[in-house]
Amino acid sequence: MGQYSPQGDSPYGCQDCAGNVWEWTASEHEQGGRVLRGGAFYREVWDVRCAVRFRNDPLYRSGDCGFRVVAVPVGL
Repeated sequence: MGQYSPQGDSPYGCQDCAGNVWEWTASEHEQGGRVLRGGAFYREVWDVRCAVRFRNDPLYRSGDCGFRVVAVPVGL
């Protein structure tokens, strides 16, 4: 954590993505609601992983929840 990697830590070239805020996903949870992943800054180290998931109502808003904007470059 907190280390720069020129090759990127994910297959998509992303690094240091966990631990800032929970991130909303497009996935629906089997018990209802939407899935959040990644943990937040106030969580324990073991809980700040992309494998950790949490569910909540899609209308839930908080300073520790966000989303990642992804765009495909024009021409690809």
